Amino acid sequence: MQQATKHRLLEFLAPFVLGIGFIIKVVYYILFAGWLDPWLRRKANRALLDDITKNLYFLVSDPQRCVPLSLGVLKAEWPTVEIPWGNLLFTVVRWRGDTNVSVAPRHAPRESYELGPLVAALECRHFSERDVVNDLAGAGNLLRPRLEALNAAFSEQEFPRIKVRL
Repeated sequence: MQQATKHRLLEFLAPFVLGIGFIIKVVYYILFAGWLDPWLRRKANRALLDDITKNLYFLVSDPQRCVPLSLGVLKAEWPTVEIPWGNLLFTVVRWRGDTNVSVAPRHAPRESYELGPLVAALECRHFSERDVVNDLAGAGNLLRPRLEALNAAFSEQEFPRIKVRL
């Protein structure tokens, strides 16, 4: 086929393909969006909560630090959980297979830092491969031995001094 014929054929078929796509989208929203999307979101949130309980058990099982029902599942497009612990506020987000753990002081929750670079900065060293957090198991291994130091560094008295290093 010549180039002009291909171009005319595409111009002719494009509205039909777009129309079929629009109809499929409308049918999906009418038949499935009302119940399927919330169900899938609850399922993903439950899976994230189970992974947190399994890998970050030291954050959610300490009766002195963790208030009952302190895991907060946030309403977001992707599974998001907040965990308050001492002076710290952990936010765990899972999106398309990637897990991100960020830490903020409880008194300033908008000043959030990713866990790996935060640990490297607090230990006054460069961010390296051993600080990369790919999953909750890695986050647990990185966080567990440094939890008390992080808690002390993010107190209201110490945070202004530590913030300069971050």
